[in-house]
Amino acid sequence: MGKFEYLQLINFEEQKSYWIHLFQPKLEEILKINSKPTYEKIEGDREENYILWIQDCLSFLKNVKEWLIGVPYCSVWANVRVLDYAKAIEELWLFSETNSFLIADKSSGIIVQTFSEEKCYEIHIGKSDVTK
Repeated sequence: MGKFEYLQLINFEEQKSYWIHLFQPKLEEILKINSKPTYEKIEGDREENYILWIQDCLSFLKNVKEWLIGVPYCSVWANVRVLDYAKAIEELWLFSETNSFLIADKSSGIIVQTFSEEKCYEIHIGKSDVTK
């Protein structure tokens, strides 16, 4: 977490938390073989263009000031304060393993997973019911 300038750690989410339990089924659905991405872009472009594409696709998160993220290279989730939307997306892309990262929004129930699959970058977006 120390690498991030635009994502400020609030706290780590407990492994048995309500939120992880809520988002887990949707995440498993997203990660199934042959799951259909919400957005996809063929590999071969400049890195800056992929970052801009992701920022555009996830623009609905632009005004969300707190995210729950999968911490890159760790198997933990963290609640973070977003200091700058565009820079935070860029940092997640640059610091993640193979440009794969996970963002969830507790207020809306939206979960986002990005990854590379068969020479294509994919963005998968799901929604969990947070009204229960």
